[in-house]
Amino acid sequence: MKRNKYIYMLLASALTLSACSSDDALDGGKDQPSRPGIQKGDALTFEASVGQGLQILDEENLDVVSEGQSGKSHIAVNSDFDVTTWFTNDKISVSDGTLNYTYSPESETTGQNCTFAAGGNEFTSDGSGQEGTFYAFYPSDAVLAWNGNTVTSMIWTEQNYEENVEQSGVMGAYVASKATTTGGGANAHFSFGHICSVIDVDISGITGETVDAVSIYANSQVSLAGKLKYDFDTKVIAVSNNDDTGYSFSTQSEMVRVSNVASGASVVRFYVLPTAQANGVTITVHTTDGNYYTKKSTNALGTSSPNSDFMASVTNGAGGSSMGACLPYYKKYKFGSKTASNVRMMNWMAMLPGNVKFNHLSLPGAHDAATSACSDNSAKCQAYTVSDLLSKGCRALDLRPYYNSSTLEIYHGIASTGVTLSGALDAVRSFLTANPTETVFILLAQEGGSDGNANWQNRVWSCLSNYTDYIASYGWQGNLNPCRGKMVVIFRNTYTGGSNNGDLGCGKVGWGSSFNDKSILTGNGSGTARGTLRYQDEYETTNTSTKLGNLTKMLNEHIVPNETNAGYTFVNNVNIAGTLSNISSLSTNMNNAVLGSTAFKDHTGKFCIMMVDFLHSSSQKGDKMFDLIHKQNYKYVYKSRTRFGSPSSTGTGANVAGDEYADDSEVFVKER
Repeated sequence: MKRNKYIYMLLASALTLSACSSDDALDGGKDQPSRPGIQKGDALTFEASVGQGLQILDEENLDVVSEGQSGKSHIAVNSDFDVTTWFTNDKISVSDGTLNYTYSPESETTGQNCTFAAGGNEFTSDGSGQEGTFYAFYPSDAVLAWNGNTVTSMIWTEQNYEENVEQSGVMGAYVASKATTTGGGANAHFSFGHICSVIDVDISGITGETVDAVSIYANSQVSLAGKLKYDFDTKVIAVSNNDDTGYSFSTQSEMVRVSNVASGASVVRFYVLPTAQANGVTITVHTTDGNYYTKKSTNALGTSSPNSDFMASVTNGAGGSSMGACLPYYKKYKFGSKTASNVRMMNWMAMLPGNVKFNHLSLPGAHDAATSACSDNSAKCQAYTVSDLLSKGCRALDLRPYYNSSTLEIYHGIASTGVTLSGALDAVRSFLTANPTETVFILLAQEGGSDGNANWQNRVWSCLSNYTDYIASYGWQGNLNPCRGKMVVIFRNTYTGGSNNGDLGCGKVGWGSSFNDKSILTGNGSGTARGTLRYQDEYETTNTSTKLGNLTKMLNEHIVPNETNAGYTFVNNVNIAGTLSNISSLSTNMNNAVLGSTAFKDHTGKFCIMMVDFLHSSSQKGDKMFDLIHKQNYKYVYKSRTRFGSPSSTGTGANVAGDEYADDSEVFVKER
């Protein structure tokens, strides 16, 4: 179908499929089993029309676009819906419940009718007049498997701009239909109904930068993507809440991202599950300059389906609760200008699926955070304040408060920063309030004191109790979603001597030599173990290659073997020792060493939490370190969630029902 006419076709088209006869044998020449309705002979003829159309929702402006930048969607929604164009590389999957074949137009066709051919394999009739039941699904490339009257498909978390917008015949709004042959068993009529919703985001107001990705996040955290099965008999969609993908545990996601946006594109298209979004969506735009711009709509999406033409049974992978099914809809948002007051920078976690495990993330962190304000310049390990670090994308903070009998002030060794613990946490709270899609990991350590100092523990515990609404309880052992808008806190000490031992959902570990497993304890430090922390903090060296060896050992010997294990949390410290006067130069050398290491450059798994000196600082290559770490998420957490590398791109076809027919002959599988 023409790239800008998908919805026209699906709302108003009528098509005729006629498959050409062919004697091409399947499976190396083996004859097909004898079964009514698909014998070699005259080709079956399929006719089709669209029954249920997309519900057209009002267009919504998220910002005022200045004159001359309004742009125009490639779908000019009107009341006619009378334009349909089919191209020869359009593909429809047709199945009789056992075999499935792909049909394409014989020629490019403009209008309501189209003739299709199967390209060598097709369903045929022996003219006996026996009726047969057939199922049709568009687009064919979205089909993962057929099994009887059920088709397995996927609404992908990561989608491809070219497939969704530019390439005809690859991806379109999913439609399905069931039909029984008539006319002596040689003809069948399909009445298509929609399976997914369609959202367009107009990005024409983004000027001065090139957009390369756009994401939609469900504010209610109801899934927008996932593996689905559609039952043609009951017209029910069931979305799997655990499809055994090792990296994500479920391909379900409340976020969908479209990547590879073409330069100069004005509209980006999304295909999403037909689920009601009571609290609206958050849209994030990423540019090639490395900036993230975010806007939020709280307007509800979706109308419940009151009839049997469309039903859905959809479970939420995070909690197993039922998600609200709705009539498939079409919605268009105008994102507007990047300079509006409600656009924020560096909301990069908005582009991550929420049911990825927290310890599967790669978080860029600031070692000895808050030291930009050090009274001794030589003690500075960071060039930016806590607020600036967060706004630039830092998502892990190493905070080391010192108790001096009156205040909890963050220190580096004997150097004062002038920043109190409450001041740093206030900055985190303000950031998370403004950026609820993000999370911040905080590692707390006592500076200038010994483990078990009761006064320090009591004061810190009292301080943290003011932020309980912003602490993700035991967040390190679960998914990202419960941590959004909150901080995940672990103490670098066990602290059993204080009187304030209330359970705030924070963890406590003993900090000793690197590469050892440390139980993450709760409560008073002798309570339940909730996971294991493993860290690398071998800083007592000025040798860059030695430190790089420790970093690499942590990655290859500890993180990789536990890549999918949700019970481990990892911290890999990049900092290196030296005199206070040469921290900047040593940090530059260390960051350069990591950036040049093939172990890190070529790694496709997770990095976990990496604490870096001078994060974001260009003079110490901290900006490049941030890019290296945060971009690793898009190499890792999208595995099994993306159309890149999906079955359709490998040249292998979908599976079919069962392993054999009743007469023990093999099931035939057609390769695409």
